[in-house]
Amino acid sequence: MLVHISRLQRVLLPPTFFLRVRVDACLFIKQFFVWQVQQNYKKAHAYLSLVICTYGVITNIINIVVLTKPKMRNSINCILTGVAVADTITMTSYIPFAYFYYLMNPDTRIVSLPWNTFLAVHMNLTLISHTSSIWLGVIMAAMRYFFVRPTTRGAQTLDCRSTLPVILITFLGAVLLIIPNCLATGLEPCYNNATGLVNWHLSLPSFGQGGNTLHTITFFIYPVAGKIVPCTLISIFGGLLLHTLRETDKRSRRLKGESSSGNNGHSQTRRTTIMLLAIIALYLISEIPQSILVLLCIFVQDFFTDVYGLLGDFIDLLTLLNTAFNFITYIAMSSQFRNTLVEVSLAWANTLLCQTWSSNSVSSSPKSPKSKPTAV
Repeated sequence: MLVHISRLQRVLLPPTFFLRVRVDACLFIKQFFVWQVQQNYKKAHAYLSLVICTYGVITNIINIVVLTKPKMRNSINCILTGVAVADTITMTSYIPFAYFYYLMNPDTRIVSLPWNTFLAVHMNLTLISHTSSIWLGVIMAAMRYFFVRPTTRGAQTLDCRSTLPVILITFLGAVLLIIPNCLATGLEPCYNNATGLVNWHLSLPSFGQGGNTLHTITFFIYPVAGKIVPCTLISIFGGLLLHTLRETDKRSRRLKGESSSGNNGHSQTRRTTIMLLAIIALYLISEIPQSILVLLCIFVQDFFTDVYGLLGDFIDLLTLLNTAFNFITYIAMSSQFRNTLVEVSLAWANTLLCQTWSSNSVSSSPKSPKSKPTAV
């Protein structure tokens, strides 16, 4: 019976009818469902992002303090310090953004010039810091792979003095990468004839603006060089690192019993590599969905305006979780980081107790009696 109904529909209805109905249904589901989810989540996004950012700023400052201690200084920890600096910038800028645009002024149609200026600076600054963080993750994965891969010349890596210029070049490259986006971002006055006031509108580079060369350059440079390429490279180096780790474990098991020397060094190298693989996995969990959405914006018409724009809060949440989770990874997987953190905490506590004790001693000490003035 169903087959006959299907044949009857094919005869009575034009072929374009099913395509049109399918497209209209997809657009309805896409817009209505995503919009409903976004509106329900938007109420909680402000508080959730403020909690994550506050926690992330504090923990990344702790990461910077611990990783820059003399006994922790090596090329990988220098890269991780650069990542912590970039993540701190991202979350520090996001705190006033979330507070004002989600709590103080959820109706973003009327925003003053200073706050729109802040929004433009915030958007481009976070793009620079987050892009720097992603590329530093790529460099970290590549450096670790070249360090642990078996070669006749032994392990090769950079020292801290050579790693610092690499970090600075990465930040500078991110700035150059975002320059087209900065040029395409502008402030436009909107005159309200009813009130006579001027409302400022932030003009952003958007997809599908034909004939605008700057918007086209912005679209193809940042998503490709800031998302797709680093995600591809970090996946490749992460896979190579995982393969090398497995091969090293097999070789170690074959040689086990022949010589016990060097086992401690191999174990430390293995733990560090596993921790870096966990960090790479966090990058991939955060960035691959965004890269897929960017590709859909390229190949699916109106996907940016219909879906990608509505998913902005979820994309921000993934990014913030990635930037705030590194501290937990270090604590869970690095005994050297835990020991150094305990030493730093005890030193801070000792200094604080000494200052408190000295101030209490001074305040409780008996004061010498003042001499009365005598008449001359």
